[in-house]
Amino acid sequence: MTPALWLSLFFALYYFGYGTFLPFWALWLGSAGASAGLVGLLLGLGMAVRCVGILGVMSRVRAARHLLPVIQGLALLSCLGFMAFYGWQSTVGLLILTLAVNLVYPALIPLSEAMASRYIVQIQLDYGKARLWGSAAFIAANLVVGMLNEYGGSQWILHTMVMSLGLITLLTLMRPRPAPAEQPAGRSGEGIMVVLRRPGVGRFLLITALLQGSHAFYYGFSALYWQQQGYSTTVIGYLWGLGVLAEIMVFALDRKWLSHVTARTLLLAGLLCALLRWGVLGATTELLWLVLAQLLHAGSFGVSHLGAVRFISRELDERAVFGAQALYAAIALGVASGILLMISGQLYSAFGGHTFWFMAALVLPVAWLLAGPLNKEQAAP
Repeated sequence: MTPALWLSLFFALYYFGYGTFLPFWALWLGSAGASAGLVGLLLGLGMAVRCVGILGVMSRVRAARHLLPVIQGLALLSCLGFMAFYGWQSTVGLLILTLAVNLVYPALIPLSEAMASRYIVQIQLDYGKARLWGSAAFIAANLVVGMLNEYGGSQWILHTMVMSLGLITLLTLMRPRPAPAEQPAGRSGEGIMVVLRRPGVGRFLLITALLQGSHAFYYGFSALYWQQQGYSTTVIGYLWGLGVLAEIMVFALDRKWLSHVTARTLLLAGLLCALLRWGVLGATTELLWLVLAQLLHAGSFGVSHLGAVRFISRELDERAVFGAQALYAAIALGVASGILLMISGQLYSAFGGHTFWFMAALVLPVAWLLAGPLNKEQAAP
């Protein structure tokens, strides 16, 4: 199987499961007997534990040959963990299993992104074309599992998680050819702390934490806010789907239009889109403007993510790829988003939809952080 096909299938299967987990898992926990307070506790603990799991797993991966076996092991453990929910739905069981699955399940993404980063260098992989299948699968899961939950019951949420992880486990038995190549001269990858001390990495993480973290209020409270403004859940679903479709278009056009654009330029474009998007959403809830704001998801998330991938895969030494991918997943996509999600809840209680203005202000420092080249070593003549 070619690396492009393997990664496309992996992203599709993983994000179909994640498109189930993110919006619907709280519903399943409620149907399993968890109170609203316990559901909130479980989701919060899961967010904290996943960061520990990602850093713990990625700190052990130092060579390309480790990637597929670790992905295979984590997929199997994740599948078994979710299967255990069928028979253990006491408060203690839900707590233990929630901690267990969040230690292993989220780590699958930085591992697959690290594999993609290796193939970008090794075979000039069209990353956007492979990654767009994940976005498409996310939308499909929102629609399909939503209907299954409505007409067939909440157990379909758990069935879907087990199915997606079972299929990922089977996929890992079919190895991509060529395999991810080792570092030159057999050098192993650098540890996370060594990577963190590299020039530009700390600034890169702060930039991406602000850009991706600014989406926290949108992810957590936009649906509630729009519903309170009189929009139906159907319209809200279409708006969310439109944002992901815009993201897919960016990934699809990555190689054709963006392949020669630097990470710094992509991140600057993501900043401009984020400023405009959060400003629009803070100023109005008119449907036409909401559509425009959702189209800007292509830039605020999609282009920003491509900028992060570009920096990791092209502007860092190959030894730093695994560590940088772990730090990006754990800090920018994990810790920052989790903290800002909790802060957003407090801000929403006080300011309602005007909280979007705080998200716009949050990304303003990125303009200063991007004033110079991200990697000064590479920029030096």
